[in-house]
Amino acid sequence: MEEKYLGEIYKSFLSNIPWPVWIEGIDTTIIFFNRYYEDMYNIKLESVKGKTNKEAFPLEKAKIYDEQINECLRKRKTYVVEGIVNDNCVECFIFPILDNDGEPKAIAGIIIDINDRKLREAEIEKQKNILRTIIDAVPESIFYKDKESRFLGFNKKFEDFYKKRGVEEIIGKTDLEIYGNYNEAKKFIDQDNKIMVTKKATYFEHRIQNENGREIIEENVKIPVVDKDGQVWGLVGLSRDITERKILEERLRYLSEIDILTGLYNRYSFEEKIKELNHEQYLPLGIIMGDVNGLKIVNDTLGHLEGDNLLRSIAGVLKEICHPNGYVFRWGGDEFIILIPNCDESKCEKVIRKITKKCEQSDYKFMQLSIALGEGIKYSLQEDIYDCINKVEEKVYRQKLLEKKSIRSSIMDSLKKSLEEKNMETNEHTERVTKYALEIGKKLRLKISELDELALVASLHDIGKIGVNEDILLKPGKLTKEEFEIMKTHTEKGYRIINASSELGNVAKCVLTHHEKWDGNGYPLGLVGEEIPLMARIINVADSYDVMTNDRVYKKAIGKEEAIKELKRCSGTQFDPQIVKCFTDYLKNKIPY
Repeated sequence: MEEKYLGEIYKSFLSNIPWPVWIEGIDTTIIFFNRYYEDMYNIKLESVKGKTNKEAFPLEKAKIYDEQINECLRKRKTYVVEGIVNDNCVECFIFPILDNDGEPKAIAGIIIDINDRKLREAEIEKQKNILRTIIDAVPESIFYKDKESRFLGFNKKFEDFYKKRGVEEIIGKTDLEIYGNYNEAKKFIDQDNKIMVTKKATYFEHRIQNENGREIIEENVKIPVVDKDGQVWGLVGLSRDITERKILEERLRYLSEIDILTGLYNRYSFEEKIKELNHEQYLPLGIIMGDVNGLKIVNDTLGHLEGDNLLRSIAGVLKEICHPNGYVFRWGGDEFIILIPNCDESKCEKVIRKITKKCEQSDYKFMQLSIALGEGIKYSLQEDIYDCINKVEEKVYRQKLLEKKSIRSSIMDSLKKSLEEKNMETNEHTERVTKYALEIGKKLRLKISELDELALVASLHDIGKIGVNEDILLKPGKLTKEEFEIMKTHTEKGYRIINASSELGNVAKCVLTHHEKWDGNGYPLGLVGEEIPLMARIINVADSYDVMTNDRVYKKAIGKEEAIKELKRCSGTQFDPQIVKCFTDYLKNKIPY
């Protein structure tokens, strides 16, 4: 009774499944149709039950049904076929009904109407074909990759590019497998990885050779493909040939690369030239920067037309000295830059000396031609040219401070004047210390730029005293411990005054440390030996000698021989022994007793 009841349930279940369902024996005799099957094929179960397919259906259809059933029985797993019924697309899932031993007892099928799905697929395919046609018609190369940089697709232009180079298989491969230049291919993949990490589009230009061996310039853009969850699954790239455009740009650039006033290359030309020279074959690259002295005075007193004549005269000197080995550019209003390939420091200094000498010999009716010059060297491709220029500019700035007619030197003069007005230091003392320091620097074979910096340190070494109370500075007797501590702060005050100008950072450090001692007992940092900047050590010796040999409010001068003995006595404790020897040798040979 229970089995009969279950049988009715199963039959009712099959009859009410909302898809056509059929069951046949393994001998193709018809066992069951549900009403949806009857409606689809306009056939009643009662009229064909127990018959075979060949007896129930037209011979051609029966043959197809039998083949499908035999295939399913052979594979003993679900077999899927598609067909057209009543002008609709259907999909039939045919599967064997197996007993407990896995042997087939019958065959069943469920028919699903897939017409809507097929229509959607057809529409999607239509859209894909339209899109493919559009993409293939685009004159640029288009490609897309997965997140492992493997090519997933591309347009005809991209495919033709590689076919002309003998590459037929692209899908699933990376640039390393299809691009002829390994290093360039590696760059492409590194670039892909960066794009997929940053999720930012990247634009770049790239030079390649076409199928005829001619170099062309490509403009490239790569865009990451990000899903709704923010995950990157790949990227899309586009490349276009911009060679003709670049040629036109080059022609326009040529027409605009010369500075009209001086006839030199202009700033734009400089930007292009540094790209051209940024190769190993041009290193080391010498960089000389110049700032014309006196231009503002000429402009203010004689007019800007005469100022233009001054600039043309300087430009003529630079062009004459540097041709044909160097490139001269007008960098700004009164600034020039010279680039000299395969040039070291000594060659740069030689060029600077030639320019200085030529300026002195040049016939300019209103004033002697003068230009502050600084040099630097770019040794490696990794160095940034603008970092090198900044360092050179600092040297030019220091030299400008030494020029009496320069605006910046007036700042230094005003500070020195403040000291003189407070009777703290005399101009003579500064000049003597500067002279002694430069003599020591020459004996130590310092470079021109280093001597310029040393002269600045000497001129400004006691500038911090303007921040110390006059009662302490001018006290005739010995200072108390507290007063001496205040006096020692003049090095730090000088450092802060000078360090306000970033170009004088090294000068400020030397001023800060010119009272440090060789044995580490100086102030304010307690530096030892060569921890103390060289120029600070030089100033310590020169300043100490001048203080000993000239009257001060708090002491009387001693003789030169006694001062030399004192320098030697303190050699190795207060003073650098090498500097003491250089200076005492100079004193014995140059200064009478």
